Amino acid sequence: MEFLLSPQGLVAATALVFLAGLSEGVGTRGVVLLTNRITPVGFAFSLLAAALFFLISAALWVWGLWLAAAGLFRVYAPLHLFFVAVSASYAPLLLGALALLPLVGPVIRGLLRLWSFGIAISALVGLGLGLWQALICALAGMLLVLGASSLLSEPAAYLANRLWALTTGRPRPLRRDELPRVIPGYEPAQEL
Repeated sequence: MEFLLSPQGLVAATALVFLAGLSEGVGTRGVVLLTNRITPVGFAFSLLAAALFFLISAALWVWGLWLAAAGLFRVYAPLHLFFVAVSASYAPLLLGALALLPLVGPVIRGLLRLWSFGIAISALVGLGLGLWQALICALAGMLLVLGASSLLSEPAAYLANRLWALTTGRPRPLRRDELPRVIPGYEPAQEL
């Protein structure tokens, strides 16, 4: 319990969530970035931006959990304790790059998210909530994230487009009809 309250616990939790966001970025954005022939520096910046947004989203979700636990169930624990405890639920998402696998990638991504949600619920139970209380808090946190994303969708889209242009050097991602039929460097072998 002492580690959970220490500054090192907060740093470790933040690093875990950031790395999970980086892996999720590779799994969900890697193909798009490669198909758009992004430079290596642009690729790295895009993935770092995705990981940073993932970290912000996770912090917002934990804040929603904390507000729900305090407001609905009178569980008063420090916010950073909630963040450190719930950040353990992001550990399965370190395998998020497996979403790149053909055919099974989306299934793996869904299973990882389900596993992560289960760990978050058990972390909330460990903080003193009952099972149903933990589920209600998790749903309240998700509603907060969904509400914030819908409220900020236009500014976020503008910011995402600006970040795309800054990090990749292209004004926008290629549309489906602009994609090459064969990815350069992966042409079928010519028979002699």
